[in-house]
Amino acid sequence: MKINLTNLPLVDNDGSPFGLLDHLRTLKKTELGDWDVWVPYEDIFLAGRVCALKKSKEAAEKARIKALRENGKKGHMVKPETLEAAGYIFVFTTLPRMFSTKTALEIYRGRWQIELTFKRLKSIIGLGHLRKTDVRGAKAWLHGKLLVAFLMEAFIAAGERFFPWGYPLSPEPRKVPLSMEGELIDASPA
Repeated sequence: MKINLTNLPLVDNDGSPFGLLDHLRTLKKTELGDWDVWVPYEDIFLAGRVCALKKSKEAAEKARIKALRENGKKGHMVKPETLEAAGYIFVFTTLPRMFSTKTALEIYRGRWQIELTFKRLKSIIGLGHLRKTDVRGAKAWLHGKLLVAFLMEAFIAAGERFFPWGYPLSPEPRKVPLSMEGELIDASPA
């Protein structure tokens, strides 16, 4: 789950507060962070980990502008720590260590893309509210909306993939034509 500096109380193994921002500051360029943390709840401590990485300069700046804009609408002052934290992606997970940090972040990225897709469908094609009351009309309305959604996704898939931190974690294989007949080879760097 995506967290921020305050929405989930994190502690170290000795019960002292976990300095999330201090840990984030140790990350360099595309280095991945992975730290064991616990969430106190009543008499128990839920074990988990924080997986993190630094955003690209462009992605970090966009996130800072968004934080300033959203808080400005509400009339709140943005804390400097919030603006600094906007330069990172960090998630709390209870996935076991057999799942690498990279895998945990890629799972989050996939989940985030699904959420963006549903948000887009609800706002652009009005998929959030069923306007028909009879079964046949509702099915026809829904099928039409889904057809539009599939067409939109096909066009979007032809473009760039979305990475909330601003760059892929590993190079994706690029396919290039091997011959005029259209055979493809993997052109990824070795």
